[in-house]
Amino acid sequence: MNKLKTLISTLTTPRHLTPKNGIHFWQEKVLLNLLLVSVVLGFITCIPSVALAIKEELWIVAIADTLIFCIILGLFLKPGISYAFRAMSIPIISYFLGMILIFTLGPFGAGPVWLFFFPVLTGVLLGSKPASWALIINGITIAGIGCLILFNCIDIMSRFNFKSWHLATENSLEKWVVICLNFMLLNILATLSVTTILNGLQKSIQELAISDKKHRQIFENILDVYFETTLDGIILEVSPSVEQIFSYSQKELKGQSFYSIASSPGKGAKLLEQLIAIGHIHDLEIDLPDKTGQIRTCSVNAKLLLDENKNPERTIGIFRDITEQKTLKKKRKELEERLNRSRKMEALGMLAGGVAHDLNNVLSGIVTYPELLLMDLPKNSPMANSLGIIHSSGLRATEIVQDLLTLSRRGVIAREVVDLNQIAERFLRTPEYEKILSFHPHVIVEKNLSAEFPFLKGSAIHLQKTIMNLISNAAEAQLDSGTIQISTANRHLDKPVKGYDQVQPGDYVILSVEDQGTGIDPEDLKRIFEPFFTKKVMGRSGTGLGMAVVWGTVQDHGAYIDVVSHPNSGTRFDLYFPITADTIEAPPEITHLDNLMGNKEKILIVDDVPEQRQIAKVLLERLGYETVSVASGEEAVQYLKSNQADLMLLDMIMDPGIDGLETFRLIRKFKPDQKAIIASGFSQSQKVENALALGAGQYVKKPYTIEKIGLAVQKELSCIL
Repeated sequence: MNKLKTLISTLTTPRHLTPKNGIHFWQEKVLLNLLLVSVVLGFITCIPSVALAIKEELWIVAIADTLIFCIILGLFLKPGISYAFRAMSIPIISYFLGMILIFTLGPFGAGPVWLFFFPVLTGVLLGSKPASWALIINGITIAGIGCLILFNCIDIMSRFNFKSWHLATENSLEKWVVICLNFMLLNILATLSVTTILNGLQKSIQELAISDKKHRQIFENILDVYFETTLDGIILEVSPSVEQIFSYSQKELKGQSFYSIASSPGKGAKLLEQLIAIGHIHDLEIDLPDKTGQIRTCSVNAKLLLDENKNPERTIGIFRDITEQKTLKKKRKELEERLNRSRKMEALGMLAGGVAHDLNNVLSGIVTYPELLLMDLPKNSPMANSLGIIHSSGLRATEIVQDLLTLSRRGVIAREVVDLNQIAERFLRTPEYEKILSFHPHVIVEKNLSAEFPFLKGSAIHLQKTIMNLISNAAEAQLDSGTIQISTANRHLDKPVKGYDQVQPGDYVILSVEDQGTGIDPEDLKRIFEPFFTKKVMGRSGTGLGMAVVWGTVQDHGAYIDVVSHPNSGTRFDLYFPITADTIEAPPEITHLDNLMGNKEKILIVDDVPEQRQIAKVLLERLGYETVSVASGEEAVQYLKSNQADLMLLDMIMDPGIDGLETFRLIRKFKPDQKAIIASGFSQSQKVENALALGAGQYVKKPYTIEKIGLAVQKELSCIL
């Protein structure tokens, strides 16, 4: 029985069409069914029908039945014939069969039934327009038969042995008209119903096809992963985009359990339980491994579908890969933190720089006058010790100011080629290092200065101070006993390295200081370079600027810093300094005061602070120079328009009025050979650089010392323009 059903299904299924082709598929299928039934049943009815026709000598009927059966059999056995021809043949056969039966058996026989079937078949197989023409043909045919009855043309039919037409003489024309009107009414209604249904079906199928195509395009091109699962987690459907995200094909996933691919089956089961309990899930993040095992973070939106009885049937939803978004968000957050950290340090640096500038002006008198007084006093003077203490305190204060300048990234005055190994070795022999160890006798310091090329361009003083602060911090972090490892190494980076800073590619000499102490909490790690942020013992460990100085020094040297720390597991600071190919210069010779004396050269002192003008005046006159002082840049310009000066000692920052750079620029316009020395309470800034580029010869940082200012003046006066 099953084989018979399969055979029938094969014979009545279009070979080149599918249900996706819409109404055309079903029209072809109806045609094949009609042909199959007509062949089978026609064969059964054709034999007795032909035999009866021959017996009654109705040769036309016999020939027509045989010919029609052969045509139907040929149409069935030749599916390659065009559909239009085959579809048109069936209604025509129905019509001619009806006409034959009418002429042979009379108008009140079986013929009208076939005529009735003619437009209905036409509508089913060819559509509404051909069905309308079939109805018109039917109407003309019925009217023609009525005319035969009306004009008593029945005798003509009798001559052809069509004896059944005598029935028409026994029925009045009125009855035939009534019968014909009812026939046509029913024929029209039947045809209209069939064609309306077929037209509506065709329109619905077309709309469904358009909708299906649109949804198929969405399904096949969606960037997210659409899925359907059973309530047990078996994957019923998944979109092709799954291959781009998870490297699995649709075929590999369909029929698999969702739990088998989830990174945590328990979490996957919990997801489905939550979905069944609540009915929906919105923006739930879940980690799923791809085919290679790499974890992808996804955002899940899902819904529980109910059947017609409101019972849970299956789940549908969307996986959106947000791995890159999470990574970018994390990077953005890190960049924002770095930017905020830089802005905070910049703001603090500006504050520190302003304070340092004012303090340098104040300290000038404390540093300079004790030095001058000590030069005039005899060695055994009872005042010498007190003045020496004042002078030393002033120098110590200038060191604190220098820390503030370092914090403001204005602390590195000059860059020279230095050996990082030598700087570290030198610090380990200093009193500052011994003092740190005296506070922490239980700490052991080990060194491994193995950098084969330890040269960089920078300030040895600031680098040594950086090492001091790092070792001091490391010692404070080890409460009982422990080891501090200080080391240097060379490293080449081909690509950026993510650390506390983003270390760029290049060649570096790395200074590392590592301890075995308590470590740094993650929250504290964000603030360790802020001024006065410390968890050490204040008073024993300095001013609270130690790590801020480290940060400022690293920034000033164009270097990078990385911090690796875990609670109770120690901390390691790695400082990446760019290597230089320049050579180390020989250290300058010690200059005696007698070698700094001038020869009555005239020096114009330009400074807005009276005390600074007085200090510079005393120092320069002590060195044998003549001095003239003015309080602003405008006064300096006016003075030099009518007077001469061998050299200007020009303060960079003067308020109000024009600054040192603008003053020097104006003077150079009418005195292009005018020599100048730049002075400032700040360290070297961009304005200082611009003034030096314009022709100023030297830069002197306040507070003045007699040696510092003497060397600068002597060097500039001896310079040939």
